[in-house]
Amino acid sequence: MIATKKTIPLLALCVAALQIGLAQSADEIIKQVSANLNKSPWEATLVGTIQSDTGAVQEAEIRVQVLPGSDRLTRLEFKKPSALEGNWVLISEKEVWNYLFLTNQLIIQNRATAKLAGLNDNITQLGDFDKISDRVALRLVGEENTPQGPAWRLSGAPKTAGQGFSTMEILILKSDPRPLSLTVKDAGGKPLANLSVKDFKRSDLSAKGLKKYPADAAVVRK
Repeated sequence: MIATKKTIPLLALCVAALQIGLAQSADEIIKQVSANLNKSPWEATLVGTIQSDTGAVQEAEIRVQVLPGSDRLTRLEFKKPSALEGNWVLISEKEVWNYLFLTNQLIIQNRATAKLAGLNDNITQLGDFDKISDRVALRLVGEENTPQGPAWRLSGAPKTAGQGFSTMEILILKSDPRPLSLTVKDAGGKPLANLSVKDFKRSDLSAKGLKKYPADAAVVRK
């Protein structure tokens, strides 16, 4: 199947935070997170579970690569679930590229109307943290200790309907600019995505490298 009936809004936003004080609000944390993630290219791996477009819960392992800037690019490479292994998605300001490994096709779509094969409404613009405050009403709900150190917990709900989820929770490490975990739930409290963020690092990424696809792939514009 080349595309599902669902469009891509918001799953999870890979986040990081600079060390902050107790007086910080969620909005202030978001601004610092955005500035930190936009200062240089980075990559990480998301590990956990996601819900497919059929409603099935599946193991997930997704490599995320982000090239910030005015021509921002975010590439998601799927290792799990097995049905998506070898597929990748590239998100730019105006387009979404969806490479399908089994058919060796590159589907290029307008970002505003793009549909992705095998994915539900919550696989989205990972790493694009800039506009989160426009879409989600987050609040700072507390702090917890993690193996990596103290972390802030942000929780909230979408400001408008139709975003494909009911609540979002983001765990942010205080001492190091990287995300720790993401949880997205539906109105019944069922997890649509439950992901840990592993192996965060700054990387030497380029637009040419992120856009690379097999020379013999069939390119289809929609």
